[in-house]
Amino acid sequence: MQEKQFRYERKYYLSPDNAAVLRHRVSCLLQRDKHSNGSYLISSLYFDDIYDTALHEKQSGVFTRDKWRMRWYNNRLDPVHLERKHKEGELGLKLHAKVSEDQYHRLSAGDMSIAAAQTGEVWEAFYRLHCTNCLRPVATVIYEREAFSYAPGNVRITFDSGLRASMPGSAVSIPICTDGLTILELKYDSFLPAVVEGLLSGMQFTQLSLSKYVMARHTLMNFGFA
Repeated sequence: MQEKQFRYERKYYLSPDNAAVLRHRVSCLLQRDKHSNGSYLISSLYFDDIYDTALHEKQSGVFTRDKWRMRWYNNRLDPVHLERKHKEGELGLKLHAKVSEDQYHRLSAGDMSIAAAQTGEVWEAFYRLHCTNCLRPVATVIYEREAFSYAPGNVRITFDSGLRASMPGSAVSIPICTDGLTILELKYDSFLPAVVEGLLSGMQFTQLSLSKYVMARHTLMNFGFA
């Protein structure tokens, strides 16, 4: 059983100038992500049910909601994780399970039966939801990320840019319009250290109301994809 640890999660838009200033501030105090010396590529394949529940709940601002995705890095399929992202307002909880390359390809193709034989909390919840609401893969989101961490408060600050969307299994991706803005994500446990809060002071933020998943779905719909 994975330890369940809720974290505060906040997302903001940053102008190019503010992103450059804050990136410099953050790099002077926080440690870069231990898995990368610079930016890296994230790909997330999202699942939704036949009612597009995850899409509509996010757009409607539902307080308690779930989101399901497979995630991998730098176009490499090792590791791949199946993730359940549970949100309660600003609090988020992420649980994950390892996915083999064969499982990845089958899930990407919409073969959800592969989940029936899997054990563990995440796989079992995923398959139950598929059986009741017919989960299926709907969109892939791809973007560049720079990540920094600070041990007190378990703080993580990320800068995301270059967002693109594609249909599941497609090699063709479409740019997601963000007007040149960078997405800042701030995550921490029970408290935000004053020294980190000080880094953010004086910055002009626009809180992000839409998720990358919603932005990707809208982009694909605008280009005639369901």
